[in-house]
Amino acid sequence: MPGPAGIRKLLRFAARFGVGTSASIARKYGLSLTNLMGTAGPDKFLRALATDYHPDRHGEVKLHFYPFGGLRATSEWLADFRQGRLT
Repeated sequence: MPGPAGIRKLLRFAARFGVGTSASIARKYGLSLTNLMGTAGPDKFLRALATDYHPDRHGEVKLHFYPFGGLRATSEWLADFRQGRLT
Protein backbone atom coordinates (compact mmCIF):
# COMPACT_ATOMS: atom_id res chain seq x y z
CA MET A 1 0.00 0.00 0.00
CA PRO A 2 1.20 3.55 -0.51
CA GLY A 3 2.80 5.15 2.49
CA PRO A 4 1.98 8.75 3.37
CA ALA A 5 2.78 11.20 0.61
CA GLY A 6 1.73 14.57 -0.67
CA ILE A 7 -1.42 14.58 -2.77
CA ARG A 8 0.39 16.23 -5.65
CA LYS A 9 3.12 13.56 -5.58
CA LEU A 10 0.58 10.74 -5.52
CA LEU A 11 -1.23 12.23 -8.52
CA ARG A 12 2.08 12.47 -10.41
CA PHE A 13 2.82 8.80 -9.68
CA ALA A 14 -0.68 7.85 -10.82
CA ALA A 15 -0.27 9.75 -14.08
CA ARG A 16 3.20 8.29 -14.70
CA PHE A 17 1.95 4.74 -14.29
CA GLY A 18 -1.26 5.19 -16.27
CA VAL A 19 -3.70 5.27 -13.38
CA GLY A 20 -6.32 7.91 -14.03
CA THR A 21 -7.55 10.11 -11.25
CA SER A 22 -10.99 8.91 -10.30
CA ALA A 23 -13.89 11.27 -9.81
CA SER A 24 -14.07 10.31 -6.14
CA ILE A 25 -10.45 11.33 -5.55
CA ALA A 26 -10.98 14.60 -7.39
CA ARG A 27 -14.07 15.30 -5.26
CA LYS A 28 -12.31 14.31 -2.04
CA TYR A 29 -9.29 16.55 -2.52
CA GLY A 30 -10.69 19.05 -4.99
CA LEU A 31 -8.43 20.89 -7.35
CA SER A 32 -7.40 23.72 -5.04
CA LEU A 33 -3.73 24.29 -4.28
CA THR A 34 -4.48 24.08 -0.57
CA ASN A 35 -5.72 20.51 -0.89
CA LEU A 36 -2.92 19.52 -3.25
CA MET A 37 -0.41 20.62 -0.62
CA GLY A 38 -1.84 18.13 1.91
CA THR A 39 -0.69 14.63 2.73
CA ALA A 40 -2.57 11.36 2.42
CA GLY A 41 -1.81 8.22 4.37
CA PRO A 42 -3.32 4.75 4.58
CA ASP A 43 -4.75 5.15 8.10
CA LYS A 44 -8.43 4.98 7.04
CA PHE A 45 -7.77 1.86 4.97
CA LEU A 46 -5.87 0.15 7.81
CA ARG A 47 -8.60 0.94 10.33
CA ALA A 48 -11.26 -0.45 7.96
CA LEU A 49 -9.14 -3.57 7.38
CA ALA A 50 -8.66 -4.09 11.12
CA THR A 51 -12.39 -3.78 11.82
CA ASP A 52 -13.18 -7.18 10.31
CA TYR A 53 -9.82 -8.84 10.84
CA HIS A 54 -9.86 -12.09 12.81
CA PRO A 55 -6.42 -13.74 13.22
CA ASP A 56 -7.87 -17.23 13.62
CA ARG A 57 -9.83 -16.89 10.40
CA HIS A 58 -7.53 -14.74 8.25
CA GLY A 59 -4.08 -15.67 9.54
CA GLU A 60 -1.17 -13.33 9.96
CA VAL A 61 -1.28 -10.14 7.91
CA LYS A 62 1.91 -8.42 6.85
CA LEU A 63 1.90 -5.05 5.19
CA HIS A 64 4.17 -3.74 2.46
CA PHE A 65 4.46 0.02 2.08
CA TYR A 66 5.58 1.84 -1.03
CA PRO A 67 7.36 4.91 0.39
CA PHE A 68 6.19 7.40 -2.24
CA GLY A 69 6.59 10.22 0.28
CA GLY A 70 10.03 9.00 1.38
CA LEU A 71 11.31 6.27 3.66
CA ARG A 72 11.66 8.55 6.68
CA ALA A 73 8.11 9.90 6.35
CA THR A 74 6.74 6.37 5.99
CA SER A 75 8.62 5.01 9.02
CA GLU A 76 7.63 8.03 11.15
CA TRP A 77 4.00 7.64 10.06
CA LEU A 78 4.08 3.94 10.95
CA ALA A 79 5.50 4.67 14.42
CA ASP A 80 2.81 7.33 15.00
CA PHE A 81 0.07 4.96 13.80
CA ARG A 82 1.26 2.16 16.09
CA GLN A 83 1.29 4.55 19.05
CA GLY A 84 -2.22 5.80 18.28
CA ARG A 85 -1.04 9.35 17.55
CA LEU A 86 -2.99 9.58 14.28
CA THR A 87 -6.67 10.37 14.32
